[in-house]
Amino acid sequence: MNETFLHRLWNFIGLPFRLLLFDQAWLPRFGWTTLEEERLAAVRPHVQCRLLDIGCGPNTLVKLHGQGVGVDVHDWGGGGLVVQNTADLPFENGSFDTVTFIACLNHIPNREAVVDEACRLLSQDGQIVVTMINPLLGAVGHALWWYGEDRKREGMKEGETGGIWTSDIVRIFAEQGYHLAHHSRFVYWMNNLYVFKKKHSPAHHDKH
Repeated sequence: MNETFLHRLWNFIGLPFRLLLFDQAWLPRFGWTTLEEERLAAVRPHVQCRLLDIGCGPNTLVKLHGQGVGVDVHDWGGGGLVVQNTADLPFENGSFDTVTFIACLNHIPNREAVVDEACRLLSQDGQIVVTMINPLLGAVGHALWWYGEDRKREGMKEGETGGIWTSDIVRIFAEQGYHLAHHSRFVYWMNNLYVFKKKHSPAHHDKH
């Protein structure tokens, strides 16, 4: 997503409409960038080869990448694989080179188990990409986002949260043997992008 200066300015002017007041489906009519477009633009440079998008929604990332599969517990259209539990997926160990969680990990009540499953499915040198807001921003947003997906499925369920702190996300992946390889912010520093890679033990050389 290459924006001109004028487009970035227009997006900034429209900030309250883009983030709070308008349904995301309305934004293209006004020439504003949607939050999904912002997230995809942040994530796509980190997607490599075979992709598994967990919590894929309308499966947009997989369609853009052109190689992989999206899974979700809800059918949002778009051809993603609908499953009962994303902690139990029908794929072989190491089937994917990139696993993504785009703005969804906070909506997965059994997130530790799902991350464990994601790590099982990831190739040895693969990476996991996550986008997430913090709980303070998430609490405000979910109170005001009348168009949010959680409203369409009758509200937040037990175990869901408005967002997740960076320290908690890092802990969840560290427990699986993954380290934070990259962290950046986007959407005016309100959203976080994390890239996790497996920790490799130093090679042990035999002494002769």
